[in-house]
Parts: sequence; C-alpha cells; structure tokens
Amino acid sequence: MRPTLLWIDDFEPGLALYQTMFENLGFRVLTASSGKAGLRLAARHCPDVVVTDYEMPEMNGEAVATSVKAINPKTPVIIFSGSTLVPELTRRVVDAFCDKAGSRDQILTTIHRLLHKKHTRTLQPAPITHASDLRHRTVA
Repeated sequence: MRPTLLWIDDFEPGLALYQTMFENLGFRVLTASSGKAGLRLAARHCPDVVVTDYEMPEMNGEAVATSVKAINPKTPVIIFSGSTLVPELTRRVVDAFCDKAGSRDQILTTIHRLLHKKHTRTLQPAPITHASDLRHRTVA
C-alpha cells in the first residue's frame, strides 16, 4: 500500500509539481491550496504525513499543524517553507521543518524518517502474555 501524503500550499503550480514528483516516487498525494481545504482532506483521508507551507492566507502552517494534530495527534506534520522566520513555537508543534530551497532528497528523507517513526510507534508487537498475568497457575 502506498503511503498517503497531504500537501498543502497556496502556490498551486508548486502543488502540481510536488504531486507529480512524489507520485512518481510511489506516494499517493492529495493536495489542497488552503489550510481549510487541507483540513477537510485530513479528516476524510487520514494521511500518513502532512506537508504544509507556513505562509498562507487565512490559515498559516502553525494553525494547520495544530488542527491536524487535533484531528489525529499521531499524524506527522512537516512545515515546508521558504521562510526562515518560522517561530520557535511553530517548530514545537510540527514534527519537522524543511526549507523549500533545500534538495528534493532532504524533504524525501524527512518524509521517510517520519513514516518509519510513525510505523515503529504504532506497530509495536503485542506484549507477551504470561500465565501468571491471566491468574493461571503454572506447575514446575
């Protein structure tokens, strides 16, 4: 099954580029050109990772990240911005920050790292049940 990315950015030509690029890398990519539209998609599709721009009209990346975490606290959120003026508080709300001026490999590595972290947290093996846990007596 392909991991689902939700990509939110008010620069629509960039959305089409990221969608094509990451679909070619094996992801399913949902796009939204506003925070509100992105949150509707997040609620409906439970993406594996959300990538959002920071500077957007109506709802900035921090508001998007906070709202995504309210929908599902385990959903990793990446701020993907060309701005270096992202406040420290915002960096505490999100799981990662990537500079748009960085390489494609940087954002791809960050996405893979967060997917791995998410799956290792949620796919822990079930605890081993011992007979004593079930109040059964064992005979030596």
